[in-house]
Amino acid sequence: MKNIKYIFFVLFVFLIFISGCVNSSSSPTSPVGGNAGSITIFAPVTNDSIGIGTTPINYSVKPAGFNKSVELYIDGKYNSTFFTTVSNSKPLTLVFNSSQIGTRFRYHLKYYDSNGSFSISDTMKNILVTLPRILPYAPTNIVLLKLSPIKVNISWADSSTGILFYEVWRKDRFTGTWNNVFGQLSPSTFNVNDNNLIPGIVHLYKVRSKNNFGYSKFSETVNTEDVGSSGSFAAPTNLVAVQVGSLPFVVKLKWDDNIPNENLFKIERNDNLSAFSKFHTIGAVANNVTSYVDNSSGLFAGRTYKYRVKAYSNTDSSWSNEAAITLK
Repeated sequence: MKNIKYIFFVLFVFLIFISGCVNSSSSPTSPVGGNAGSITIFAPVTNDSIGIGTTPINYSVKPAGFNKSVELYIDGKYNSTFFTTVSNSKPLTLVFNSSQIGTRFRYHLKYYDSNGSFSISDTMKNILVTLPRILPYAPTNIVLLKLSPIKVNISWADSSTGILFYEVWRKDRFTGTWNNVFGQLSPSTFNVNDNNLIPGIVHLYKVRSKNNFGYSKFSETVNTEDVGSSGSFAAPTNLVAVQVGSLPFVVKLKWDDNIPNENLFKIERNDNLSAFSKFHTIGAVANNVTSYVDNSSGLFAGRTYKYRVKAYSNTDSSWSNEAAITLK
């Protein structure tokens, strides 16, 4: 009797050992087919948040044969399938609208192998749906309005939503350092006065905004002298055009030279023949020269001409404000 009991015990242990080998984690199986591979989700994961709209799912499959398809289940319900062998099959995404902000959900993926097996990922839980997780757009239509020699108004427009605050940054001269001059302005702000200008130098401004997900890009840069630069090269300022002769017509230009190291100035004129007319070069003067006389052909009574002066160094350029004059 004892021998029979011992034989049954050994047989029982042997069956347990065989069962463990077949179902070990190193040789996974599914209820159908052969050995299955595995599928792992990288994002979004448990306790994450996602914005409304479309969020791609980042996952990886290690197939036993090759990956035929992957299914998405949200809150336990089938949602969609990605077929790896179908060219127009859409990747798996999570899609939510504004009515679902504040709700939480769970999801998992199920992959099917070519050998007939399948594998199910871990379930990602407690994922919160929020406002769009995108940065705000850069403010647009930034405009400067001179109120006095030491005061200017800066205004802008913005189409972004969810703005927390705006910042207005200023630097003095092209070679200056940018500084946030007003701190955090309320999201309802669309213009502000700067009362601390230094007369006789150019001041540059740009604006950005911030929402819950970060800062926007800066707006385009504008300046108090309506001048420009391709870098940190100071621009000529206070360009003035005066008519000094008729038949033939003569225009004299004068400007301020703010640059210690320019090589030359080029003088450009826009003949204003149509809305598509562009500036073209009509002459040049040496460095440190601050005037030019335009007595060239092409000047006619009753027409408005625009001028600007461009300065050049070895590696940079800058341009003055525009000066317009109507010949009489």
